[in-house]
Formats: sequence, C-alpha cells, structure tokens
Amino acid sequence: MIATAWIILFLSVAAVLHCYVFYPLWWRFIGTRRPLLPVSPEQDEQSLPFVSVIVVGYNEAGCIARRVENLLQCDYPADKMEIIIASDGSDDGTERLAGGNARVQVRHFSERRGKVRVLNDICPQARGSILVLSDANVDFAPDTLRRLVTRFQDPKVACVCGKLCFRAREGEAHTQSEGIYWKLETWLKQHEGGRGVLLGANGANYALRRELWTGCPPEIVVEDLYVPLRLLMEGWSIVFEPSALAYEDLPPALADEFGRRIRIGAGDYQILASCLPLLNPKKGLAAWVFFSHKVLRWIAPFFMLSALLSVLVLLILGAAGSLLLSAACAVIMALTAAGFSSLRMPSSLGRLAAVSAYFATMNAALLLGCLRWLRGEQKTTWKRTRRA
Repeated sequence: MIATAWIILFLSVAAVLHCYVFYPLWWRFIGTRRPLLPVSPEQDEQSLPFVSVIVVGYNEAGCIARRVENLLQCDYPADKMEIIIASDGSDDGTERLAGGNARVQVRHFSERRGKVRVLNDICPQARGSILVLSDANVDFAPDTLRRLVTRFQDPKVACVCGKLCFRAREGEAHTQSEGIYWKLETWLKQHEGGRGVLLGANGANYALRRELWTGCPPEIVVEDLYVPLRLLMEGWSIVFEPSALAYEDLPPALADEFGRRIRIGAGDYQILASCLPLLNPKKGLAAWVFFSHKVLRWIAPFFMLSALLSVLVLLILGAAGSLLLSAACAVIMALTAAGFSSLRMPSSLGRLAAVSAYFATMNAALLLGCLRWLRGEQKTTWKRTRRA
C-alpha cells in the first residue's frame, strides 16, 4: 500500500511538472526555428490578399464603436478589406453602434445561438481569401493585418495566430499572475509556431485561409482551439506571428475571469474527446506537443488531487517522510490562501502567493469545466466578462 501511494505520488507530481516545467525546458534546449520557406516582411499593395475581418459579439455596446474605428484605421488597403460585425442576439444596440460606415457590414441575428453558429453562417459568405477572426473588446496595432497575411506566402501555412497583449491594471495581484502565465504561453506559442505546430490560436487575433474553413460542429465551445487542431491533424502548418499585435484589458478581479475559464475548460475537454487522433505517434512533433502542452495540462487537476490523496494515505500509514510532505502541502495551501486574501505580504512573497492562487484558480476552473462537460451542461453561448 505504501509503495503504491509513493508511485502514484511520483507519477502525479512528474506529470504536473512536465507540462509546466519540463516541457518549456525542453523547448529551451532544442530551440526554435521559423518555417523553412522564407517570407518577405513587406508586401506591395498589389500582392496583398483580400481579407475579411469578422467580429462576433454579444451586447458589446460599450466597446463596439471603438472596435470599428480601430479596424477602419488599420494600415491595409480599403479596397482589399471588408469588415463584418455580427451581433449574436444583442439587445443593447450593438448593431446600431457598429453601423454608420459604408465599409462596415453589420449582420444582426435576432436569436442568440453562440459564436460558432454565427461563424458557420458568416464565413462561407465572406469575400476575402483570408479570414481574420477577432473579438469586440480588443484593439489591433495599425500593421496587424499586414503582419498576419505575410505568413500566408508559405503555401503550407493554413492558420496564423497573432500576439495578444494584456493591458494590466496596476497594483492588482491577479493581473501580475495573469501576466506571468501569459508570458509563458506566448513564449511556448513562439516556439511551437516556429515549427509549424502551434496548437491553438486566440479568438482575439488569428487568421486562416477561407477555403479551409469547413465549419465547426455547432456544439464546439472553443473554436479558436478546435480549428487549428483540426488543421494540424490534416497536415497543415499553424504558425505564430509575434509582430501581429492585439491589445485587451484584463478584468478587474480574478473572480470576473473564473466563469470564462470554466467555460473554456469545458470546451477543452470537449475538444480532447474529438482530437484524440492527434496523439497518434505518427503525427510526430504535433503529437508530442499536444500531449505535453494540452492533454497533461487539462488533466493536471486530477493529478493534483491524486497527489494530495497519496500524501494523506502515506501520513495515515506513518510512512517515512510523510510528515515532511504534509508540512510542504500545508505551506503551499497557506500560501495559496494568502494569495486569495487581501493580506499584505512582502513583495516577493506576495507575488508568489498571487501566482499560487492564480494557479489554483486555473486548475479549479478546469476541474469544474470537466464536470460541466461530463454533465453536458455547457452552452455554446457565453456570458460577457466584466472588464471595468
């Protein structure tokens, strides 16, 4: 019994450390590279493809006018760009505020159905050879569209993900934690994308070839993960373009983000069930990246629970070292609890506590998302995250 508990503890800790520590270190060791076909950083006006920028929103009256203005100011030829704003059952006047400019097409769907169903209607009708998908609450840098389309000079590239930059709120610990987490994610995206095996985009800032949009199953929740994974399984390259920038405000409190993470977690498990073929070793690097970066991370909450249970069993059985393990667990739990409280701590310890609380929140959201997925309770519609 003691030996079994030690084995479970070792494997559980190793799995969590692999996805969060050893896997990034593996990339650090092997380095990265850009796709083999060189691309020109600049394209003349004549060679630029026609792009369709599609923004799907629900009750975005507070930001949609600014979003439209931001897109109109992009440094991209007006005659090679269409802007489509799709309102998914909004009842706050989003479609009215989005209109008013001849370059902007506004599509209002009276029934709220979810982002995927709206995209399935809009994308086949878009005129651009490149679809650029974005959100209502972000801003593009002036040259973002040019930077995205540049990578499609490589005929093997199906999808390009830009870089999402969070505008943090000074003095709020959770924004620092999000920043640390997102820096790691962006670093991994740069390495994975450099090899053409980027696992997922972000809904705020990515582009793909229109002919490769074959639609998403209507029940899919996280389309910006499903689409790249499907294309990877088909043998396409998915790349990252760090110079294609989008900016988004972080929510004012960690609790405001929690519901969104539960929804994403449910969508992750849904996608895991449909993308298991990507774990086939014949998929090469893509299989290894999918296993290390996504699969292990998605089931990390269960490894953490099994590790805690193993420590408890070892303690009850009086195994050597169990008291030390229990003390370590108690310290981690206390640090996490302090991260959730308003207790003032020394700056370095306070940051560590905030990171610990953020990590616990992420994994709790994944666990709850899994339960929601198992119960079939996750809807394809979403609740807006409070941003101010």
